[in-house]
Amino acid sequence: MSDQRFVEVNSERMEAFLQSKGFERTTFGDEEVYFRKHNKYPKLQVKVYTSIRIGNSSARSCGADAIRVVAIFDDGKKSFGVGKFPRVYRTGTEEGVFERTLLRMKEAYQRCNDWLKIQRRKQAQAQSNVSMGN
Repeated sequence: MSDQRFVEVNSERMEAFLQSKGFERTTFGDEEVYFRKHNKYPKLQVKVYTSIRIGNSSARSCGADAIRVVAIFDDGKKSFGVGKFPRVYRTGTEEGVFERTLLRMKEAYQRCNDWLKIQRRKQAQAQSNVSMGN
């Protein structure tokens, strides 16, 4: 069983980890947020809310927050979530936190793929209905 004690996550290591996965840094309020646009449909993004405050060397203290990963649609006019996933708590080891964050990012990217398939199916069905005169 893994050690469930709180572990500080170094902000520089977190940034290097996320950038190695193709994520770019931005901010939301005073929090460092990383995003990656979908390769085939850039209006879809995976975002990682790190719980690291701008200028801090590590994430907030134990129990203050956790890492959140979401999948969103954003075309510049409208923005909405297409997937929300369980939080990644900063427990065990720093490497364990990175591994669990990577798992959530993969789940979010897969949700983007699934959402895109559903939208394309809906679009094809609507075009089919129009061509059939329905």
